[in-house]
Amino acid sequence: MIHYYAQTDGALHATSGQTGTAIPPGTLWIDLMDPEPEEAAFIGQALGVEIPGREAIVEIEETSRLYQHGGALYLTATLVSGIRQQRPISSDVMFVVAADHLVTVRYANLPFFEYLEDKFLREPESHGSSEQIFISLCGSVVDHIADMLELMQRDLDEMSEAVFSDDRSAASARKPGRTDLQTVVKRLGRHNSALSKLRESLMSMGRVLDYSNQWASLWVSDPGLDRSRSIERDIRSLVDYVAKMFDEIAFLLSATLGLIDIEQNSIIKVFSIAAVLFLPPTLVGTVYGMNFRIMPELDWAFGYPVAVGLMVVSAILPYAWFKWKGWL
Repeated sequence: MIHYYAQTDGALHATSGQTGTAIPPGTLWIDLMDPEPEEAAFIGQALGVEIPGREAIVEIEETSRLYQHGGALYLTATLVSGIRQQRPISSDVMFVVAADHLVTVRYANLPFFEYLEDKFLREPESHGSSEQIFISLCGSVVDHIADMLELMQRDLDEMSEAVFSDDRSAASARKPGRTDLQTVVKRLGRHNSALSKLRESLMSMGRVLDYSNQWASLWVSDPGLDRSRSIERDIRSLVDYVAKMFDEIAFLLSATLGLIDIEQNSIIKVFSIAAVLFLPPTLVGTVYGMNFRIMPELDWAFGYPVAVGLMVVSAILPYAWFKWKGWL
């Protein structure tokens, strides 16, 4: 699918296109969403650039992801989507940047692409060239990642409060259980996976901007270069923030697993004490349950109450001992 973004009445507006139809005049950005080979070939021929296929875009060598050819920059970034739906997916996006146009090739719906359309209407003066659109797109990617990190940090704060809450500790002391802690462990695992993909996106965008700045003389003005370097600084700060969040997740995971062990030990402790309390009465009952013919107590009138009393006393004495030692 081809989307053209052309300047009309001083602002960028999106229109859909088809293979073989003329590119609208004033087009600055062409977005190829899951393009067919014919669509990629048509745009490449119309603009005089090469549009790589999907196999070339997903290559992992840096020389295949970042290069300059024919006066245009070919930049591939790995971006993540689906964080809000808790289904993070990484996908590769190629930017073909030239002085008079920008072409993006992607194979997934990415939210920050849709956000740009509103931005075009709000700030038309900041999107009057391919350079400005590319930098604005990079900024939108970084802003979106920052929003996702803020969302994850709030969730981590809530989990931390729930795990270390005094109310929860009191409830666990009355009725030990692991269900809520197991849920926390699963949520931490999902956050760790999403955070890894967000860090990958940040580092990928950092490499894209660093490489594009090296060739800034081809297509970037001084204000655009300043904005690009500002985004790079934001990326570095977010990478540090991600490292802090990884440490927090590791601490929460370790603490949660420790609490699960404590609650498991509490359960085992209850069973162990119960076994000790019932062991002496069981011994007494076993002795008087033997079927020997000559047992003096069998003919004793007080034999039954004495045996029951022994069982009760033999259960009370260990209980009193545990209480005195502070084990209960």
